[in-house]
Amino acid sequence: MNNYLIVNKMDRNSKENLITSAIAMLPTHIKANVVMDSIHKSGPFCDAEIELTSGRKNVHFYVEAKRIHRKESLKPLFEHAGPNTLLICNGLSEFLLEQCQRHNLNVIDTFGNISIQADNLMIWVQRTKVIESAPQPTDINRNSLMSEGVSKLLFILAAEPNSIKSTYRELAEMANISLGMVSKALKLLQEERVVSIKPKRVLDEERLIQLWLDSYRVALRKSLGGIRVKYPESWSEISLEQDDKWGGEVAAEQLTAYLYAHDWQLFTHLPLQKKLAQLKCRPDAEGNLWLVPAFWGKSLKWSDRTQALLAIAELEASLDSRNHETARMLHEQYLSTKETN
Repeated sequence: MNNYLIVNKMDRNSKENLITSAIAMLPTHIKANVVMDSIHKSGPFCDAEIELTSGRKNVHFYVEAKRIHRKESLKPLFEHAGPNTLLICNGLSEFLLEQCQRHNLNVIDTFGNISIQADNLMIWVQRTKVIESAPQPTDINRNSLMSEGVSKLLFILAAEPNSIKSTYRELAEMANISLGMVSKALKLLQEERVVSIKPKRVLDEERLIQLWLDSYRVALRKSLGGIRVKYPESWSEISLEQDDKWGGEVAAEQLTAYLYAHDWQLFTHLPLQKKLAQLKCRPDAEGNLWLVPAFWGKSLKWSDRTQALLAIAELEASLDSRNHETARMLHEQYLSTKETN
């Protein structure tokens, strides 16, 4: 394993959250006991150790926790894959899942997909689906603008168009992205004539908002991770930290008093395990509460408009017609561009 060249840039909390999110999606008959590696190692499959139990079968795995977005991210792992190694990652496309199976790379992802062929344990679960009825994004270069980093900056600019006048460092802190990504994203948006860099201003606020909604659905949502939890009380009984923010249906109910929230989405800057301990709940793949790591930086100033943007994005990503109706109401009430141009 001395030829291992993968640079896994995720910090320990991000790896823990990714592992916890994937484990929460396991079928109920499969139990998992995870131990994070307390010593940083540069080799492959050294992030954690996990024991999976199915019936009377117990299998020990060495874990690589990593975000995978293309085949090239998988290739360095193929040569190190073995019966007792396991990749835990974000939700994979059907193509990437097939690549893992073809190269005998055991994998569990946050969509609930599982492909494991160990010495005495074989599990195959495929939940990756293409939702054909979902709205299609605007006619743009999806390989460039429809990315996680650009989506995060779009959220900041859509929430406060005047924030484009901030320094690149301030934008990076608000969006929780690198300085390089700020520069790249602004150049892409300038090419699309959505913003101007010199002078700094938003040129097309309506398209900026639509790009945020498209990019959330196409790129950002699938990388959020998080944990599903079954919370027995009302969402209003949940004690929030200062930086905890509701998204989706709960945010819509708060802003409109129209929609009764059935599916709850709560963003938090706390480590998910700490939030779980506060709630005194356990992960449940069928739970009504989706705990999600907040994707923005703490320096972002919150407003009803920001809340509406977060709510509308999740509502439009669903297949519920009432959610779509509520999203239109929120758009009319909070995202009018007449006074901000």
